[in-house]
Amino acid sequence: MNSFERVMNRLSGKPVDRLPNMGLTMMFAAKEIGVTFGEYCSNYRALAEGSLRCHEKYGIDMVCAISDPMREAEGLGAKVEVPEDAVPFSPVKRIQQLSDIDTLKVIDPSMGRRMADRVEAVRLMKEWVKDEVPVVGWIEGAVAESCDLMDMQEFFMNLYDEPEAMEQLMNTCMEQSLAFAKAQIQAGADIIGMGDAASSLIGPSLYEEFALPYQQKMIQAIHEMGAKVKLHICGDLNPVLEYVAKTGADIIDLDFMVDLEKAAQIFPKESSICGNISPVDVVLFGTKELVESSVKDCMKIKTLNHNIIAPGCEIPKDSNPENVLAIYHAIQKYS
Repeated sequence: MNSFERVMNRLSGKPVDRLPNMGLTMMFAAKEIGVTFGEYCSNYRALAEGSLRCHEKYGIDMVCAISDPMREAEGLGAKVEVPEDAVPFSPVKRIQQLSDIDTLKVIDPSMGRRMADRVEAVRLMKEWVKDEVPVVGWIEGAVAESCDLMDMQEFFMNLYDEPEAMEQLMNTCMEQSLAFAKAQIQAGADIIGMGDAASSLIGPSLYEEFALPYQQKMIQAIHEMGAKVKLHICGDLNPVLEYVAKTGADIIDLDFMVDLEKAAQIFPKESSICGNISPVDVVLFGTKELVESSVKDCMKIKTLNHNIIAPGCEIPKDSNPENVLAIYHAIQKYS
């Protein structure tokens, strides 16, 4: 069974030879192929090569175009700096005052340098792996993208004080991200990852009112484009699990602090919980024995949910390669 068959079978509840292994690699992948993270985020060939290397060397059942959250932001006019060995960022937020929201213009992803680079990474990945490995594209959710364009604290406060303006901002972010998703699907993405980490910080009432409706709209739109969706919200989602369960995502990444068994009771069985090994305590600083024990713990819900095994968030750059490989071996052992 190849990786594509394994992942798609698991998502649909069909038999698999082992549970899929879908850890996220970014800085770790850049280090694997000997390039700076700045190069990894700027050169689609490096991005594709790093992800493919991790698939081949560590048994990760996908190639993924994730790198940083500032692709759409640059297309929307943010000035983005790409450090040599850190995550790209915007030193001055694009939205300095509410009237700046009116100046945002959604663009064709091919006209945005950094969006076009990711689309080319997806295209190259698909050329290399064909239908043997799922290709995962990546976009930002409406809440996360809004916080890339505006100071996060101001955005959160304005959800109370200026909800109409924030909805205008989120609508623009959603439109840009969906255009970006479509371009990646047309380039060969089978799954679209959607990062919406900031939504874990707004609390249940605001999540229900603002984050959930946009996630539902975006996931439905991507499904209509012909791809599946992997929703990635790192952080403590325990207070909002009942709302995350309603997003319609095919795969839902859960961080290490989330109660997996509680989530499995709440989430629909047709969704796939992905996680939730501790990236730092286990993968970065732990032993192979601790990795194995953590994988075994994650498998406790395998009959309750179509779950997938992975660290709760990105595999840290300086993780011991033996620990990363130990995830794959433990999955084989306990599947």
